[in-house]
Amino acid sequence: MEQLYADVILPLALPTLTFVVPDELCDTINVGSGVAVPLGKQKLYTAIVCRLHHNTPPYKRIRPIGSIVRSEPLASVEQLALWEWIAGYYMCTIGEVMRAALPSLLKPSATDDDLFSQQIFSLGREQVLSLSPTIHTTEQLNQALDSLLPRRKAQYAAMMEFCEALGEEHVFEGEVPRSMFQASWSVVMKLVESGILELTSRERTPHYLAARLTRKATLSEAQQKALDSIGSCFERHNTTLLHGITSSGKTELYIYLADQVLRAGGSVLYLIPELALTEQLISRLRVAFGDGLTIYHSGLTARARTEMYIKLSRSEGGEIVVGTRSAILLPLNNLQLIIVDEEHDASFKQNDPAPRFSARDVAVWMAHNLGAKCLLGSATPSLESFHNAYIGRYGYVWLGERYGEGQLPQVTISDTIKSAQRGERKGHLGKELRDAIDTALADHRQVMLFQNRRGFAPYIECPSCGWSARCPQCGVTLTYYKKGSQLRCNLCGYATEAPTSCPSCHKGEPLPQGFGTEKIEESVAQLYPEARVARLDGDVAASPGRLRSVVGAFERGESDILVGTQMITKGFDFAGVSVVGVLNADNLLCRPDFRAEERTFQTIVQITGRSGRTDNQGHTIIQTAQPQNPTIVQAARGDYRAMAMTQLSDRKAFGYPPFTRLVVLTLKHTSPELLARGARALSAELRALLGRGVTDAHVPAVGHIAQTYIMEIMIRIERGSSPADSKVLIAEALRKFGKDQFFRRIAVSINIDPQ
Repeated sequence: MEQLYADVILPLALPTLTFVVPDELCDTINVGSGVAVPLGKQKLYTAIVCRLHHNTPPYKRIRPIGSIVRSEPLASVEQLALWEWIAGYYMCTIGEVMRAALPSLLKPSATDDDLFSQQIFSLGREQVLSLSPTIHTTEQLNQALDSLLPRRKAQYAAMMEFCEALGEEHVFEGEVPRSMFQASWSVVMKLVESGILELTSRERTPHYLAARLTRKATLSEAQQKALDSIGSCFERHNTTLLHGITSSGKTELYIYLADQVLRAGGSVLYLIPELALTEQLISRLRVAFGDGLTIYHSGLTARARTEMYIKLSRSEGGEIVVGTRSAILLPLNNLQLIIVDEEHDASFKQNDPAPRFSARDVAVWMAHNLGAKCLLGSATPSLESFHNAYIGRYGYVWLGERYGEGQLPQVTISDTIKSAQRGERKGHLGKELRDAIDTALADHRQVMLFQNRRGFAPYIECPSCGWSARCPQCGVTLTYYKKGSQLRCNLCGYATEAPTSCPSCHKGEPLPQGFGTEKIEESVAQLYPEARVARLDGDVAASPGRLRSVVGAFERGESDILVGTQMITKGFDFAGVSVVGVLNADNLLCRPDFRAEERTFQTIVQITGRSGRTDNQGHTIIQTAQPQNPTIVQAARGDYRAMAMTQLSDRKAFGYPPFTRLVVLTLKHTSPELLARGARALSAELRALLGRGVTDAHVPAVGHIAQTYIMEIMIRIERGSSPADSKVLIAEALRKFGKDQFFRRIAVSINIDPQ
């Protein structure tokens, strides 16, 4: 008998490794099995078998697999194919993909067999109730029920609960966990003693109700037309872009499509950018699908994520999962539809650690290769997705009407320079915005004010010598927070007390410069003392309780004015908002990023869409020092196509996506001199292999964080060049760089398609 070998994936930054399969495991081991394998001198790891074969590896010593960790597979064949693609496309190891995909409790490691065994996750056991084996017909069940009336009403009610939980189809062979019963223990035991029910135990499994549509809204004519068009597009394309203006009712279309899939026994994955900011959406979906909705995100406990993973891997289909980007790696069987809501949002891209994947792009690959359909939805699609639809690679559906009686907001561009010259500005608000706020408050409506900087002020500065406080670990300016008179680094978390005198010239008193959400909140409260003012930014969202409190109060109309950062542009549907103010559109444009204009347009249109979502027309005031800027004007008009064509033309001319592929290499080291030498050497090597598409090594906008220095190399893969071949050359250059005795301690990370 030939020796059997297994190639396995470990949750480490390693390629697959080969182990001997002991004879006693040959009949039980399969592709996808979780196994315990030795690595190093004294460490056991959980690994997943990805290939079984009889090819003897060219190693001197081939170690044996220790044991099979679980009887059921930890990963399906489809998952393994997905992991392999992610590892190849994003230039990471398949072990790093496994580490991201598998919940922590499913990949134990230990220094010996006993400790390892103790860490293997167990669902535990639970007591379950089933009908007695003597009752196997409807007539016998009815007789048993009749015997309980009229004197044993509590037992009869418990039996009704039992039958309702299982339904007619499964009442004779199904089991109901004791924990799901409302009936008392004594009532249940009397049913067991009388021979009607049987009490046994089994492995505890996560209990979720089936997802079925319980509430369906009536579609408008425009929505029905869009729904029909999506169906037609799916006949020709695996991926379709739904381009629907704000408040056009895209979510209702998602619900209809999900219902169609669930009725056919398929599963649905509904991806959203940030779960904490979309509780309204979750509530809306729960109304539609009841408790059958599965919510998955990184904020869940390790046990909850593990139970959910096991439950989904055992299911044959009919699941609907709503989650953030990590949900794309879940083991959803019979997956037929992936919805990517707000597909333009940069939150779908993971920047650290590896795998640095885009959940949106992974969803598109899955639709193309695993038989599902992918629907990308947005009021402001990414230019990459729009271009793919424009050239016919994706299907395209336009939904250009607001649902119900909602009207598109009136938009006013307010010139902040002229406003200041006329002396009309008060507390960073121009006259047009103050007049609109006055009207809204008088009509008992609500206001949202957007400022893309948190804190009280972006920095402090000495009026005498120009000194400003910088982070000693990162070199960036420290944000000033008035509460506690504190300076904070928003990169590494460094904090210190704000100085009362300049530490440089010892003459002036450093003063706050510019304005953030904290300062806006204070000044608006002073301008409108009768109004209830709230704030929503990263500092507030750091506490889930505060986040829910602020959002809930504004939704219920318990606050009048909400000041916030990018967070308030996403996913919210507040019926009472009639005025939106963009306080400084210029800081959106003034970013060293080729996507600055696109992101500015998206942000302004998204925040504009928060107003006038019911029966009253909203009003948005954009305050800017560049009132003639084309992107500002296009955003005010909501003219997406004009913005897209302008930006796509520029990107084609300057060689940016979607006309090229970008790869960014980030190099880090504690010695700036060694880092600079290494970065220059690597960029020269890459340029020799790839040509002029490789930039010189440069220091990014943030040059060091927490005493670690950073440099970057950007690589453009031109149209006509093979991305796969280019990645092979990049990998070869990095292998050579990693073997250099001087540079091998420089950490290098690879970011494919950076956002």
